[in-house]
Amino acid sequence: MNVLLRAVVISAIFSHSLYAGVYKWTDEHGRVHFSDRPVSESSTEVKIKQTPSSGSTGDSPQQRQQKMRKMLDAFEEERSEKKEAKQKAKQEREKRKKKCIYAKDRYNSHNRARGIYNYKKDGDRSYLSEAERKSHMQRLKADVDRWCK
Repeated sequence: MNVLLRAVVISAIFSHSLYAGVYKWTDEHGRVHFSDRPVSESSTEVKIKQTPSSGSTGDSPQQRQQKMRKMLDAFEEERSEKKEAKQKAKQEREKRKKKCIYAKDRYNSHNRARGIYNYKKDGDRSYLSEAERKSHMQRLKADVDRWCK
């Protein structure tokens, strides 16, 4: 809701209601009708009792202003929370994008490699068997699927 619309709603809530006249008349078929302007000479003005809205009975201008300030503060807090959530979502998307690129690069480079190996404690290479390589590639593919949704 934009600021202007909120201001209109708030002013409507806290302002005194202005009622136009309400007129009642009966047509030739005996049906009763109501309107905001007299239709004929037989139209009679109906007096409507104004019931005070909840919370505004006897409120002083200062009390109404305090209520309006609280409402505006709540709107500001809500906007701030939405902005923060949007920023977090953007950061999460950027993080996922980076991890997706990394996962794809790793999968593609390991897929093209002739042999995949790990280093032993003594520094020598230990090449993966075909079954180990297949399992390793499945894990890399799962990473791609996880980050690149």
